[in-house]
Order: sequence, then structure tokens, then C-alpha cells
Amino acid sequence: MNAKIIFFDIDGTIYKFNEGMPKDTLESIIKLKQNGHIPVLCTGRTKVMIYDEFLKPGFDYIIAGSGTYIQAKDNVDFFYKLDVDEVKRITEGFISHGFSPVIEGRDDLFVEYENKFRTPRGDRIIANYRKHIGDKCINIGSKSFENVSKASGVFMPGCDMDGMIKAFSDNYSIINHNNDLLELVPKPYNKAIGIEKLITALGIPHENTYAFGDSFNDLEMLTYVKYGICMGNSDKELFQYTNYRTEDYNKFGITNALRRFDLI
Repeated sequence: MNAKIIFFDIDGTIYKFNEGMPKDTLESIIKLKQNGHIPVLCTGRTKVMIYDEFLKPGFDYIIAGSGTYIQAKDNVDFFYKLDVDEVKRITEGFISHGFSPVIEGRDDLFVEYENKFRTPRGDRIIANYRKHIGDKCINIGSKSFENVSKASGVFMPGCDMDGMIKAFSDNYSIINHNNDLLELVPKPYNKAIGIEKLITALGIPHENTYAFGDSFNDLEMLTYVKYGICMGNSDKELFQYTNYRTEDYNKFGITNALRRFDLI
């Protein structure tokens, strides 16, 4: 069989906070693999933030941290990390501009356990990380920053997003996730960079590439692959950049699209 490779974003694509992974999505990705194709988890989350429930379909390949980490089978094929002093600069930048920092490492996640200015929504975000990651979710200041690839900041009342962008946009791609998180990804990394590295290593032709996503941190991925597919629940502005659209993540979006492309 002429194997195709299919890249799946996590949040809003195959999984949603408080709702989980739809049963049909799980079964369809398993079927995809049984048919000889290659499903790949392709996420902005760093490795430590990939919970076990995301791996239930049996992903053998992972692109994490927006292209800063590539895992093929059980081997780490690529990993980019920021200098410790640079991580400190980013952390201080988030704090000085009124954000609660979330410093995203390969092995640990660094957060503020308590911040009296954080909104209930922000507290739930941090509580969710702590619930799933456990002792790998570390209080900022209690351990030195190691193996950090990227960072985000939780929005708080009065935070200065424009100031943060001005301070860091030269060296980072900055993505606003619904005024919940402001994400910093070191340039030139993005999901498309990770995809290019992986398909080159595997010898998969570009015409055999597919991807599913729902937000602007998926833009490079969706426009790089041959078939970039927006979820129905995507940021509506994303639709203009892709030729393909499917239903919502929890309305058989993945299953229907895989069937339309005759992949399952």
C-alpha cells in the first residue's frame, strides 16, 4: 500500500478539555494505522504536556512543542532547547507585562502554583496541568529551567499583550489563544518545520501528506501539507487559508474526513 502520513493537532481537533477524545476519533485513527497509514501527533504542547489519553490511538510518531521536538517510535530524533538565561528573560517578561507564566519544557512544566490576580479560568488552566502532569508540574522558582523549548502566559486582568509582542516578536512567533494563553514559539520553528523534517527522514512524498487542525498555531501545518483540513469548530478566520473543511471535532469530523479521502 502507498502509505499516507496524517498529522493530528490535539486541542480542538482530536480532544477537548473536559470532554476528552471522541470514541469515533479514537477508533478511526486506530483503523487508519491498521490500513497501513502513518498517524502522527503534531502539537504545540511540549512532550511533558502530552497526557497518556492522547496516545491511546497508538501514535508511533510525535511532533511536539510546535516543531521543536520530534520522536520517531521510541527515539528522540530532534530536540531544540532555549538557553537558560533566555528562559529567565521570557519568564520575567511575562510577569512584568501582567501574565502568569507557563514555561514549557520537555520533561517539566513550570508554573505559578498561586497567583491572586489570576482569573478563575486561568486557575482552571493551571489546575488542569497539575492534575495531569503531577510532580512534573513544578512551581516556578523551585527548580532551575532545563530543557525548555517554548513558553506561554496566562492572561490576567490588565495584562499588556501589545507590550509583550513588542518585546519578543523579533525572535518569537506569538499566538493568542482566545485571550486565555499567549504563546511564544522560537523562530523559525513551527509545526510545518517538524513535518518537513519527519517526512524527509521517512521518505514520504509531499503528495501523501494530510493534516487536521483548528487554530492559528496550525496555520503553517495546514498550508504546508498537500491536504490541510480545518475542523468545523476552527477559528473562522482560518478557513480562508485552506481548501478543505470537515465537521466539528465532536461531530464525526475526523472520521468523516478520513472516509472522504478513502483513508479508512
